Amino acid sequence: MSSKEKPTLGGTRIKTRKRNIAPPLDPAAFSDAVVVIYLDNAGDLVVFIGGRTQTCSVKSDDGECHPYSIIDCEPTREAILPSVVYIQNILRRKPFLIKNLENVTRRFLQSLELFEESERKNLAIFTAFAFSQKLSGLPAETVFQPLLEDNLVAKGIVLTFVTDFLNEYLVENSLDDLIAILRRGKMEDKLLDFLPPTKRTTESFAEHFTKAGSKRYLQAK
Repeated sequence: MSSKEKPTLGGTRIKTRKRNIAPPLDPAAFSDAVVVIYLDNAGDLVVFIGGRTQTCSVKSDDGECHPYSIIDCEPTREAILPSVVYIQNILRRKPFLIKNLENVTRRFLQSLELFEESERKNLAIFTAFAFSQKLSGLPAETVFQPLLEDNLVAKGIVLTFVTDFLNEYLVENSLDDLIAILRRGKMEDKLLDFLPPTKRTTESFAEHFTKAGSKRYLQAK
């Protein structure tokens, strides 16, 4: 017996402390279990993409997906509003999730070019509802500042998103409400920054939003 080994009695069994036992990691089984929970709740639960994500938040084609998704639903107010209401209720009961919502929203808006046009419209409608319903934990800066990514602006993706957002928000909210959230987002003097550099003029801004139907907003300006 080595001098470094502790003496033991023959036939005895050394017990391993529970705190030293590491449970095996099984992300796939865990995500499948979460999907089962969603399906068992018959539509009472909602998420953004309705399925499992891989590294860098890429949607995976593997595994079962539940049908309750902001991204995959119809781009209508009626389809998206229940999701916003549900998230609001969850945040009231579990405020520790507020930071998660803020982080997810920021990542989505910084990655708009990875989504289809209809999916970006869904995100714009969701964002408009988030402010209309005063969704907890979603500061205006979190929404507007990530949109100032140069590559997204240059491709016109940001302008389309902001247009959809304004049109949806002004359905049930006043111009004063809109100006207030723009100020909270520190965007009241940066509206032209939403336009591609080659079209960044007051005339182009007015022409675009007139065609888009946002006349109420233009009248306020």
